[in-house]
Amino acid sequence: MPCGSTFDSTFVIEISRTYWLKEGLLSLTNRSDYGAISLDRYTRLDYVNDIKDMMTLSSPMRSEDKVNKPPSLVSRARSLSTFAVKVKNRTSIPRGDQMPALPHLSRHVNPSEIWSNIDEHGGVIIDDFIDPSLLQRLRDDVLPAVSDFQPGASTGQDFWKDFHGTATKRITGLAELSLAWGDLLCDPLYKGMADHYLGEDDYYLNTGQLICIGPGETPQILHRDELNWPDAAGPGHEITLTAIFALTDFTEENGATVVVPGSHRWPGANPEVQPDQTCRAVMKAGSAILYSGKIMHGGGANVSKDQWRVGLHAGFISGWLRAEENHQLTTSLEVARKLPEHAQKMLGFRSYVPAKSGRLGLVNFEDASVLLEANSMGAQQ
Repeated sequence: MPCGSTFDSTFVIEISRTYWLKEGLLSLTNRSDYGAISLDRYTRLDYVNDIKDMMTLSSPMRSEDKVNKPPSLVSRARSLSTFAVKVKNRTSIPRGDQMPALPHLSRHVNPSEIWSNIDEHGGVIIDDFIDPSLLQRLRDDVLPAVSDFQPGASTGQDFWKDFHGTATKRITGLAELSLAWGDLLCDPLYKGMADHYLGEDDYYLNTGQLICIGPGETPQILHRDELNWPDAAGPGHEITLTAIFALTDFTEENGATVVVPGSHRWPGANPEVQPDQTCRAVMKAGSAILYSGKIMHGGGANVSKDQWRVGLHAGFISGWLRAEENHQLTTSLEVARKLPEHAQKMLGFRSYVPAKSGRLGLVNFEDASVLLEANSMGAQQ
Protein backbone atom coordinates (compact mmCIF):
# COMPACT_ATOMS: atom_id res chain seq x y z
CA MET A 1 0.00 0.00 0.00
CA PRO A 2 1.65 3.29 -1.06
CA CYS A 3 1.87 6.18 1.38
CA GLY A 4 0.70 9.74 0.84
CA SER A 5 -2.59 8.44 -0.57
CA THR A 6 -6.27 8.29 0.28
CA PHE A 7 -8.05 4.95 -0.06
CA ASP A 8 -11.79 4.34 -0.26
CA SER A 9 -12.15 0.89 1.26
CA THR A 10 -12.37 -0.99 4.54
CA PHE A 11 -9.14 -1.14 6.49
CA VAL A 12 -7.69 -2.75 9.54
CA ILE A 13 -4.89 -1.01 11.40
CA GLU A 14 -3.02 -3.33 13.73
CA ILE A 15 -1.25 -1.85 16.75
CA SER A 16 0.41 -4.41 18.99
CA ARG A 17 -2.22 -7.00 18.08
CA THR A 18 -5.02 -4.49 18.56
CA TYR A 19 -7.28 -3.99 15.55
CA TRP A 20 -9.06 -0.81 14.58
CA LEU A 21 -11.67 -1.20 11.84
CA LYS A 22 -12.75 1.69 9.67
CA GLU A 23 -15.14 1.79 6.75
CA GLY A 24 -14.63 4.74 4.46
CA LEU A 25 -11.61 6.94 3.80
CA LEU A 26 -8.22 6.35 5.38
CA SER A 27 -5.70 9.14 4.79
CA LEU A 28 -2.05 8.16 5.16
CA THR A 29 0.80 10.58 5.65
CA ASN A 30 4.07 10.39 3.75
CA ARG A 31 5.69 8.56 6.67
CA SER A 32 5.41 4.82 6.19
CA ASP A 33 4.58 4.05 9.80
CA TYR A 34 1.98 6.71 10.57
CA GLY A 35 -1.64 7.21 9.63
CA ALA A 36 -3.98 10.03 10.58
CA ILE A 37 -7.26 8.45 11.65
CA SER A 38 -10.49 9.58 13.21
CA LEU A 39 -11.40 7.12 15.95
CA ASP A 40 -15.02 8.27 15.90
CA ARG A 41 -15.43 6.64 12.50
CA TYR A 42 -14.19 3.26 13.62
CA THR A 43 -16.91 0.67 14.01
CA ARG A 44 -14.87 -1.98 15.80
CA LEU A 45 -12.62 -1.37 18.80
CA ASP A 46 -10.53 -4.02 20.46
CA TYR A 47 -9.40 -3.90 24.07
CA VAL A 48 -7.10 -0.89 24.22
CA ASN A 49 -5.22 -1.34 27.49
CA ASP A 50 -1.88 -1.69 25.68
CA ILE A 51 -2.36 1.04 23.10
CA LYS A 52 -2.83 4.31 24.97
CA ASP A 53 0.89 4.96 25.43
CA MET A 54 1.45 4.77 21.66
CA MET A 55 -0.93 7.63 20.84
CA THR A 56 -0.03 11.27 20.39
CA LEU A 57 -2.59 14.05 20.04
CA SER A 58 -2.92 15.65 16.64
CA SER A 59 -5.02 18.63 17.69
CA PRO A 60 -5.74 20.55 20.89
CA MET A 61 -8.21 18.98 23.29
CA ARG A 62 -11.66 20.46 22.92
CA SER A 63 -14.26 20.07 25.65
CA GLU A 64 -17.12 20.23 23.17
CA ASP A 65 -15.97 17.09 21.35
CA LYS A 66 -17.71 14.00 22.64
CA VAL A 67 -16.61 10.45 21.96
CA ASN A 68 -18.02 7.11 22.99
CA LYS A 69 -14.99 4.93 23.68
CA PRO A 70 -14.02 2.20 26.13
CA PRO A 71 -13.03 3.59 29.57
CA SER A 72 -9.31 2.94 29.14
CA LEU A 73 -9.32 5.05 25.98
CA VAL A 74 -11.63 7.75 27.30
CA SER A 75 -9.30 8.32 30.26
CA ARG A 76 -6.51 9.27 27.85
CA ALA A 77 -8.56 11.07 25.21
CA ARG A 78 -11.78 12.13 26.86
CA SER A 79 -12.64 14.98 24.52
CA LEU A 80 -10.65 14.35 21.40
CA SER A 81 -11.65 12.55 18.24
CA THR A 82 -8.53 12.61 16.04
CA PHE A 83 -5.06 11.20 16.72
CA ALA A 84 -1.84 10.52 14.91
CA VAL A 85 -1.20 6.88 15.65
CA LYS A 86 1.96 4.93 14.98
CA VAL A 87 1.00 1.63 13.39
CA LYS A 88 2.88 -1.63 13.10
CA ASN A 89 0.99 -2.93 10.07
CA ARG A 90 -1.42 -1.23 7.73
CA THR A 91 -3.33 -3.51 5.39
CA SER A 92 -6.75 -3.84 3.83
CA ILE A 93 -9.06 -6.50 5.22
CA PRO A 94 -8.11 -9.82 3.54
CA ARG A 95 -10.25 -10.84 0.61
CA GLY A 96 -10.23 -13.76 -1.80
CA ASP A 97 -7.11 -15.83 -1.23
CA GLN A 98 -6.19 -13.36 1.52
CA MET A 99 -9.15 -14.38 3.70
CA PRO A 100 -8.37 -14.75 7.41
CA ALA A 101 -7.66 -18.29 8.54
CA LEU A 102 -6.96 -20.25 11.67
CA PRO A 103 -3.53 -21.89 11.87
CA HIS A 104 -3.17 -25.65 11.38
CA LEU A 105 -0.79 -27.47 13.73
CA SER A 106 0.19 -31.01 14.60
CA ARG A 107 -0.63 -32.39 18.03
CA HIS A 108 3.05 -33.22 18.37
CA VAL A 109 4.19 -29.61 18.67
CA ASN A 110 4.91 -28.22 22.11
CA PRO A 111 1.52 -27.52 23.78
CA SER A 112 2.67 -23.97 24.53
CA GLU A 113 2.63 -23.31 20.77
CA ILE A 114 -0.99 -24.45 20.63
CA TRP A 115 -1.98 -22.25 23.57
CA SER A 116 -0.20 -19.23 22.09
CA ASN A 117 -2.11 -19.66 18.83
CA ILE A 118 -5.40 -19.88 20.71
CA ASP A 119 -4.41 -16.70 22.55
CA GLU A 120 -3.51 -14.98 19.29
CA HIS A 121 -6.28 -16.13 16.95
CA GLY A 122 -8.98 -17.43 19.29
CA GLY A 123 -8.63 -20.96 18.00
CA VAL A 124 -6.43 -23.47 16.23
CA ILE A 125 -6.94 -26.58 14.10
CA ILE A 126 -5.05 -29.71 15.08
CA ASP A 127 -4.87 -31.84 11.94
CA ASP A 128 -3.97 -35.17 13.54
CA PHE A 129 -5.75 -34.93 16.88
CA ILE A 130 -7.45 -38.35 17.03
CA ASP A 131 -5.43 -41.52 16.52
CA PRO A 132 -6.79 -43.39 13.46
CA SER A 133 -7.72 -46.49 15.47
CA LEU A 134 -9.63 -44.44 18.05
CA LEU A 135 -11.33 -42.49 15.27
CA GLN A 136 -12.50 -45.73 13.69
CA ARG A 137 -13.90 -46.97 17.01
CA LEU A 138 -15.80 -43.73 17.48
CA ARG A 139 -17.19 -43.77 13.96
CA ASP A 140 -18.24 -47.42 14.21
CA ASP A 141 -20.03 -46.74 17.50
CA VAL A 142 -21.81 -43.46 16.88
CA LEU A 143 -22.39 -42.95 13.16
CA PRO A 144 -25.03 -45.71 12.89
CA ALA A 145 -27.08 -43.90 15.54
CA VAL A 146 -27.32 -40.72 13.46
CA SER A 147 -30.02 -42.19 11.23
CA ASP A 148 -32.20 -42.94 14.28
CA PHE A 149 -32.57 -39.28 15.24
CA GLN A 150 -34.77 -36.61 13.73
CA PRO A 151 -33.32 -33.19 12.84
CA GLY A 152 -34.41 -30.04 14.59
CA ALA A 153 -35.55 -29.27 18.14
CA SER A 154 -39.08 -30.03 19.33
CA THR A 155 -38.98 -27.96 22.55
CA GLY A 156 -37.91 -24.48 23.52
CA GLN A 157 -38.49 -21.03 22.12
CA ASP A 158 -38.48 -20.39 18.39
CA PHE A 159 -35.10 -18.67 18.70
CA TRP A 160 -33.50 -21.84 20.07
CA LYS A 161 -35.17 -24.02 17.48
CA ASP A 162 -33.64 -21.85 14.80
CA PHE A 163 -30.31 -21.66 16.62
CA HIS A 164 -30.02 -25.44 16.86
CA GLY A 165 -30.96 -25.88 13.20
CA THR A 166 -33.91 -27.39 11.41
CA ALA A 167 -31.75 -29.78 9.39
CA THR A 168 -29.26 -30.52 12.17
CA LYS A 169 -29.27 -33.52 14.48
CA ARG A 170 -27.86 -33.10 18.00
CA ILE A 171 -27.16 -36.29 19.95
CA THR A 172 -25.98 -36.37 23.56
CA GLY A 173 -25.30 -39.16 26.06
CA LEU A 174 -22.39 -40.34 23.94
CA ALA A 175 -20.92 -42.56 26.66
CA GLU A 176 -23.99 -44.77 26.22
CA LEU A 177 -23.09 -45.14 22.56
CA SER A 178 -19.33 -45.49 22.78
CA LEU A 179 -16.77 -46.20 25.47
CA ALA A 180 -14.27 -44.79 22.98
CA TRP A 181 -15.69 -41.38 23.86
CA GLY A 182 -14.44 -41.90 27.42
CA ASP A 183 -10.97 -42.60 26.04
CA LEU A 184 -11.00 -39.43 23.94
CA LEU A 185 -12.21 -37.47 26.95
CA CYS A 186 -9.02 -38.49 28.76
CA ASP A 187 -6.71 -37.47 25.91
CA PRO A 188 -3.73 -35.66 27.53
CA LEU A 189 -3.70 -32.79 25.03
CA TYR A 190 -7.44 -32.27 25.39
CA LYS A 191 -7.16 -32.35 29.19
CA GLY A 192 -4.11 -30.10 28.99
CA MET A 193 -6.12 -27.41 27.22
CA ALA A 194 -8.66 -27.34 30.03
CA ASP A 195 -5.96 -27.44 32.71
CA HIS A 196 -4.14 -24.53 31.07
CA TYR A 197 -7.12 -22.20 30.70
CA LEU A 198 -9.49 -23.23 33.50
CA GLY A 199 -7.10 -24.52 36.17
CA GLU A 200 -5.91 -28.06 36.77
CA ASP A 201 -8.95 -30.33 37.28
CA ASP A 202 -11.03 -27.23 38.05
CA TYR A 203 -13.72 -27.91 35.45
CA TYR A 204 -16.40 -30.26 34.16
CA LEU A 205 -17.55 -31.33 30.73
CA ASN A 206 -20.11 -28.87 29.44
CA THR A 207 -21.51 -31.03 26.67
CA GLY A 208 -20.39 -33.95 24.56
CA GLN A 209 -22.72 -33.95 21.58
CA LEU A 210 -22.75 -35.01 18.00
CA ILE A 211 -23.66 -32.07 15.79
CA CYS A 212 -24.75 -33.52 12.47
CA ILE A 213 -25.43 -30.82 9.87
CA GLY A 214 -27.58 -32.12 7.06
CA PRO A 215 -28.13 -31.02 3.46
CA GLY A 216 -30.13 -27.82 3.20
CA GLU A 217 -29.13 -26.46 6.59
CA THR A 218 -28.70 -22.69 6.72
CA PRO A 219 -25.86 -20.86 8.51
CA GLN A 220 -26.12 -20.71 12.26
CA ILE A 221 -26.06 -17.31 13.94
CA LEU A 222 -22.55 -16.37 14.97
CA HIS A 223 -22.13 -16.39 18.72
CA ARG A 224 -19.73 -16.67 21.67
CA ASP A 225 -20.07 -19.85 23.74
CA GLU A 226 -19.29 -18.04 26.99
CA LEU A 227 -22.56 -16.12 26.76
CA ASN A 228 -24.42 -19.20 27.97
CA TRP A 229 -23.24 -17.84 31.33
CA PRO A 230 -23.33 -14.05 30.82
CA ASP A 231 -22.88 -13.16 34.48
CA ALA A 232 -19.70 -15.23 34.70
CA ALA A 233 -18.18 -14.18 31.37
CA GLY A 234 -15.86 -11.24 31.07
CA PRO A 235 -12.57 -9.97 29.64
CA GLY A 236 -9.34 -11.37 30.98
CA HIS A 237 -10.49 -14.86 31.91
CA GLU A 238 -11.94 -17.94 30.30
CA ILE A 239 -14.92 -19.89 31.63
CA THR A 240 -15.26 -22.34 28.76
CA LEU A 241 -12.99 -23.94 26.13
CA THR A 242 -14.26 -26.24 23.40
CA ALA A 243 -13.09 -28.80 20.89
CA ILE A 244 -15.01 -29.87 17.81
CA PHE A 245 -13.68 -33.22 16.65
CA ALA A 246 -14.31 -33.98 12.99
CA LEU A 247 -15.77 -37.48 12.63
CA THR A 248 -16.31 -36.81 8.93
CA ASP A 249 -14.48 -34.40 6.66
CA PHE A 250 -15.48 -30.76 7.22
CA THR A 251 -15.74 -28.97 3.86
CA GLU A 252 -16.96 -25.62 2.57
CA GLU A 253 -19.85 -27.48 0.94
CA ASN A 254 -21.09 -29.59 3.85
CA GLY A 255 -21.13 -27.03 6.67
CA ALA A 256 -17.61 -26.58 8.06
CA THR A 257 -17.75 -24.34 11.12
CA VAL A 258 -17.60 -20.60 10.44
CA VAL A 259 -15.02 -18.83 12.63
CA VAL A 260 -14.05 -15.17 13.08
CA PRO A 261 -10.32 -15.17 13.90
CA GLY A 262 -9.36 -12.54 16.43
CA SER A 263 -12.94 -11.85 17.52
CA HIS A 264 -12.18 -13.18 21.00
CA ARG A 265 -10.64 -9.74 21.59
CA TRP A 266 -13.57 -7.75 20.22
CA PRO A 267 -15.74 -5.91 22.74
CA GLY A 268 -19.48 -6.35 22.99
CA ALA A 269 -21.65 -9.41 23.26
CA ASN A 270 -22.66 -9.68 19.60
CA PRO A 271 -20.53 -7.39 17.44
CA GLU A 272 -21.33 -7.08 13.78
CA VAL A 273 -19.29 -9.43 11.60
CA GLN A 274 -18.61 -8.92 7.91
CA PRO A 275 -18.36 -12.00 5.65
CA ASP A 276 -14.75 -11.21 4.76
CA GLN A 277 -13.78 -11.35 8.44
CA THR A 278 -14.72 -15.03 8.64
CA CYS A 279 -13.11 -18.30 7.65
CA ARG A 280 -14.23 -21.92 7.57
CA ALA A 281 -12.74 -24.69 9.72
CA VAL A 282 -12.08 -27.00 6.78
CA MET A 283 -10.42 -30.17 8.08
CA LYS A 284 -10.17 -33.90 7.58
CA ALA A 285 -11.85 -36.51 9.77
CA GLY A 286 -9.73 -37.00 12.88
CA SER A 287 -8.84 -33.31 13.10
CA ALA A 288 -10.12 -30.95 15.78
CA ILE A 289 -10.64 -27.25 16.19
CA LEU A 290 -9.81 -26.01 19.69
CA TYR A 291 -11.21 -22.60 20.52
CA SER A 292 -11.87 -19.97 23.15
CA GLY A 293 -15.34 -19.43 24.55
CA LYS A 294 -14.97 -15.81 23.44
CA ILE A 295 -14.51 -16.33 19.70
CA MET A 296 -17.41 -15.68 17.33
CA HIS A 297 -18.37 -18.82 15.43
CA GLY A 298 -21.30 -20.85 14.16
CA GLY A 299 -22.25 -23.87 12.11
CA GLY A 300 -21.87 -23.42 8.37
CA ALA A 301 -24.51 -23.88 5.69
CA ASN A 302 -24.67 -27.34 4.16
CA VAL A 303 -25.21 -26.86 0.43
CA SER A 304 -24.33 -30.43 -0.51
CA LYS A 305 -26.88 -32.82 -1.97
CA ASP A 306 -26.36 -35.76 0.34
CA GLN A 307 -23.47 -35.17 2.78
CA TRP A 308 -23.89 -35.11 6.55
CA ARG A 309 -21.19 -33.20 8.39
CA VAL A 310 -20.69 -34.94 11.73
CA GLY A 311 -18.68 -33.29 14.49
CA LEU A 312 -18.27 -34.19 18.15
CA HIS A 313 -18.69 -30.91 20.00
CA ALA A 314 -17.20 -31.19 23.48
CA GLY A 315 -16.40 -28.25 25.72
CA PHE A 316 -15.27 -27.72 29.27
CA ILE A 317 -16.63 -25.19 31.77
CA SER A 318 -15.46 -23.95 35.15
CA GLY A 319 -16.56 -26.52 37.71
CA TRP A 320 -18.92 -24.19 39.59
CA LEU A 321 -21.06 -23.49 36.52
CA ARG A 322 -24.09 -25.46 35.36
CA ALA A 323 -23.39 -27.53 32.25
CA GLU A 324 -25.61 -27.39 29.17
CA GLU A 325 -25.97 -31.17 29.07
CA ASN A 326 -27.44 -33.10 31.99
CA HIS A 327 -24.87 -35.88 31.91
CA GLN A 328 -26.23 -37.81 34.88
CA LEU A 329 -29.55 -38.28 33.05
CA THR A 330 -27.97 -39.29 29.74
CA THR A 331 -25.38 -41.70 31.16
CA SER A 332 -26.34 -44.68 33.29
CA LEU A 333 -24.46 -45.75 36.41
CA GLU A 334 -23.73 -49.04 34.71
CA VAL A 335 -21.91 -47.31 31.87
CA ALA A 336 -20.27 -44.74 34.15
CA ARG A 337 -18.61 -47.54 36.12
CA LYS A 338 -16.86 -48.67 32.92
CA LEU A 339 -15.32 -45.28 32.18
CA PRO A 340 -11.84 -44.08 33.20
CA GLU A 341 -11.79 -42.09 36.43
CA HIS A 342 -11.18 -38.77 34.71
CA ALA A 343 -14.12 -39.36 32.36
CA GLN A 344 -16.30 -40.21 35.37
CA LYS A 345 -15.36 -36.89 36.92
CA MET A 346 -16.01 -34.94 33.75
CA LEU A 347 -19.52 -36.39 33.58
CA GLY A 348 -20.27 -35.50 37.20
CA PHE A 349 -20.03 -38.98 38.71
CA ARG A 350 -17.25 -37.69 40.94
CA SER A 351 -17.71 -34.52 42.97
CA TYR A 352 -16.15 -31.15 42.29
CA VAL A 353 -13.61 -30.40 45.01
CA PRO A 354 -12.03 -26.97 44.41
CA ALA A 355 -8.94 -25.99 46.36
CA LYS A 356 -10.37 -22.88 47.99
CA SER A 357 -14.08 -23.56 48.56
CA GLY A 358 -16.58 -26.20 49.59
CA ARG A 359 -17.26 -29.43 47.74
CA LEU A 360 -20.06 -29.47 45.16
CA GLY A 361 -22.13 -32.25 43.63
CA LEU A 362 -22.26 -34.47 46.72
CA VAL A 363 -24.36 -37.54 47.58
CA ASN A 364 -25.34 -37.79 51.27
CA PHE A 365 -22.48 -35.28 51.65
CA GLU A 366 -20.07 -37.90 50.39
CA ASP A 367 -18.18 -37.75 47.13
CA ALA A 368 -20.52 -38.74 44.29
CA SER A 369 -18.17 -41.60 43.44
CA VAL A 370 -19.89 -43.63 46.19
CA LEU A 371 -22.59 -44.28 43.61
CA LEU A 372 -20.03 -46.04 41.47
CA GLU A 373 -19.17 -48.51 44.20
CA ALA A 374 -21.17 -51.73 44.05
CA ASN A 375 -23.88 -51.94 46.74
CA SER A 376 -22.64 -48.73 48.40
CA MET A 377 -26.08 -47.18 48.58
CA GLY A 378 -27.61 -50.37 49.94
CA ALA A 379 -25.07 -50.43 52.75
CA GLN A 380 -25.87 -46.83 53.66
CA GLN A 381 -29.60 -47.43 53.68
